[in-house]
Amino acid sequence: MDWQTLRNQFMRTIGGDPPGAQLEDDLIAAYTNHPQVVERSLEKIALAYKAGKIRSPWGAAKTEIAKATEAARNPTHDRGTSKTKAIQRAEQWMRTTGLHYDRESELLDELYGDRGRLKDHPGTRQRMLELWNELRPIGEQLDAEAIERGLRYQQQRKMLEQTKTPAETPEQKLERQRKLAAQKAADPTPNISNALT
Repeated sequence: MDWQTLRNQFMRTIGGDPPGAQLEDDLIAAYTNHPQVVERSLEKIALAYKAGKIRSPWGAAKTEIAKATEAARNPTHDRGTSKTKAIQRAEQWMRTTGLHYDRESELLDELYGDRGRLKDHPGTRQRMLELWNELRPIGEQLDAEAIERGLRYQQQRKMLEQTKTPAETPEQKLERQRKLAAQKAADPTPNISNALT
């Protein structure tokens, strides 16, 4: 496919005008060097535009194509970035969830097992173990506090169950209402609060 055809398809999809002269020159240069990258980028932007996620498709296309061509020119940079992001996500997970793991083997399986967050980065194992050893005392304290809260809750529930007055049977309710009716017959202004419960 040539640039004109690709541009016209994109314009039909977005229902808009052609790009400005300078932008089109930049896009033609990118298309000349990386045609597949430009095609994929325009497809991605067209879908995002249809979904209402972007308002300026040509501007978004320029940004997306610049990122995609940079990644195509320098793939090791992209891999390094993904490794950095994977490590950052794993460290965040360690601070929120991993610190509760009490066995090193389970932690390592979660991070480096078949579906582990860092299975593609085994060189980070020592770093993650050091972080886990640093955070584990906090996890132990949080776990102990959670157990203590659970025990207090159970004690309070038990105390409430013991102090709860038993439910009134239908016979007891009928008897109470009969007494109230007898009181009403004897006294024209009885206390009716008992009848409301």
